[in-house]
This record gives sequence, structure tokens and C-alpha cells, in this order.
Amino acid sequence: MTYIDFMLFVNDKPRERLLKVGAENLSDTELLAIILRTGGEKNSVTQLAGKILSDFDGLNGLVNADTVQLCNVKDVGATKAATIKAVCEIGLRISMSPATTTLSVRKPEDIFRYVKKDYYKKNKEYLYLISLDNRNKLVSKDLVSIGTLNETMIHPREIYKTAFMKNAASIILVHNHPSGDPTPSEDDIKVTKKIAEAGNLLGITLMDHIIVSDNGYISIKAFDLIKCSRPTK
Repeated sequence: MTYIDFMLFVNDKPRERLLKVGAENLSDTELLAIILRTGGEKNSVTQLAGKILSDFDGLNGLVNADTVQLCNVKDVGATKAATIKAVCEIGLRISMSPATTTLSVRKPEDIFRYVKKDYYKKNKEYLYLISLDNRNKLVSKDLVSIGTLNETMIHPREIYKTAFMKNAASIILVHNHPSGDPTPSEDDIKVTKKIAEAGNLLGITLMDHIIVSDNGYISIKAFDLIKCSRPTK
């Protein structure tokens, strides 16, 4: 069923329905309709919301769309486009705020879910250091470098200087491949081994190095290229 077909079943008074049953029980279309407030000359606000979600393949598409693209949709002017983008940005900032980042890391997917929002529209490689306590709970996330990952650019000293400042018991590295292919490169593997060896000497274990892309992620630990003395559960 498309968003347009779904409009036949959506309540055309989403604001009233939210007050009655709560926001968590509304569809994406109804929530967007409340943000838009009004529809067009020939379409109700819920119909317009459905059209927007259809054109951009859902909420994730709205996050990645810019105001020019939104304004190209019939009946979406500058005011509606700006409102949509403001709400999307608020959502992203809330998801990244310290109050919502208490995370217990048990598997690579936990890290992938946590960091993937940081890589929206990134056309360069961004390397983040994830510091964990002795219970594998998130302590901090720090941007280490921007640009192609290689041994000449990334020195273990800088990684572990930050880790010591955060009182980390262990660390995880995460970086992206803008190409869409998360397969580790030769440089990725060399850098990972070098940092893991330094961590073994310093007493701060490199738990994993996760490479993310629009098409998913790969854990270098799964390639058995690093030895972890404190394995994630």
C-alpha cells in the first residue's frame, strides 16, 4: 500500500486524534500533517503529508532532503519546507544529546545504530573514537579525524590521549566509507592493527573497528584481525 492509498484510511483531523490517543499512536502521515498545519487548494493537509512522504520515501528521505527539493512539491512553500527541516533537525539533535546517549554496547549493531545519523550526507571519511567504561557502557564519542584513513594521518598517541582523558576502559573506532562499500581497505586494516597493538601495551583494549556506509556496516573484529581481551557480550 502506498502513502497515497493509505490516505483513504487516515483520520483527517490528526491534531484532535493526537490529543485523544497520544502522539505515539499516530502514523507518520498524521504527525507530518500536524507539522504542516494546512493543505493545498485541492488537497487536505493529510493528503499533502502523504504526498510528501511518498515523494521522499518516508521520514528518512525527509531528513536528507533540502528546502529546495521540498519546495518543488506542489503546495509546499518556503514556510512549510523550513518547518519540516527545523523539526527534522530538532529530532537529530535530541537523538545526539548527552541525555539520550546512555548506551550499553553488546554487539557491533549497537554502535552502528548509535553513529549512523552522524554520517548523513558525509562525502569524506570521518573517524570517531567511542570510549567505554568497564561495563561496556558509553562514556563519550569524539571526532578524531576527517579524511582518508591511513597510517600517516592517524597516530595511536592521539587516539589514546583522548581515551585516557575520558577514563576509558576500552575503545571502539568507527569510520565511514562514502563509496557505499564498507569492506575494509588495506589501510583500514593496517591502522586497526597498529592501534590495537598500542592499546595492548597501554592497557586500553581496542574492542572493534566498525566501518559504516549507506549499505550497512562491517566489523573488523569479525575478520579476526584484532585480539580483544574484553569481548563484547
